[in-house]
Amino acid sequence: MAGTIDVAGISLSRFWHCFGTERHRASMETVVGLLKASGTNVLPINTHRLDERRDRSALEHGFDGVGYDALGEHVDTASYVKMLNINLRTSAEAAVAATKLAFEMTGERVLKLEVLNPSLRGSQDGEVVEAARVLSAWDPSLIVLPLISNDLDTAKAAVDAGCPLLRVMGSDISSRAGITDAGVFEEICTLGVPVVLDGGIGEVEHLQRAADLGAAGALVNSVLFDRADQAPVSVMEEFAAAADRIFGSHL
Repeated sequence: MAGTIDVAGISLSRFWHCFGTERHRASMETVVGLLKASGTNVLPINTHRLDERRDRSALEHGFDGVGYDALGEHVDTASYVKMLNINLRTSAEAAVAATKLAFEMTGERVLKLEVLNPSLRGSQDGEVVEAARVLSAWDPSLIVLPLISNDLDTAKAAVDAGCPLLRVMGSDISSRAGITDAGVFEEICTLGVPVVLDGGIGEVEHLQRAADLGAAGALVNSVLFDRADQAPVSVMEEFAAAADRIFGSHL
């Protein structure tokens, strides 16, 4: 793959992905296939079921019951950087509570933190920055990687809160609209921390645009599942090859 991003002493692949949204279902076979096809070393662990099941069985990869512990029976996960995916929360308070519970269960300290609006398609930026501040004060060893809108003031606030990498939405989740304000995105990429495009990716050309504007990497998710004529693993192979080429040329 196209090199790595070094964040807080951890080397992360430049290409990341998840395993669907609340609209998608990825079986164990699909989860394993996506991991193999992507070549990433980033493995997100969903926490959205912790509100109903406060035990390790609630920790999943995706939305179809592929458990955090069960995946290890099919894939050697020792080499992956495991990220607690604090997903589908709509307030800082809920995100903080989920993080603390998941951290106590797993000891995983890298956080893929989000606080979404009620539509679950956009970021509540003030809430996610507040959650990042609270969590960093609660345990300074946590590595908090927030999802934010393409907004310069929010990006500066997240950097001031100690976030060592920003996941910036080019446009709304699942919109497939790419980066709708290139000027702001480019400014965010000059703030001194790596930026990963995360949100709105619909075509491989969106990866190229992000790299040209200064992004260190990108994350894909819903686009893998939204093409009626292609299976998710096939789409992943296309994006992974593009990411390797595009981000490799921007090292």
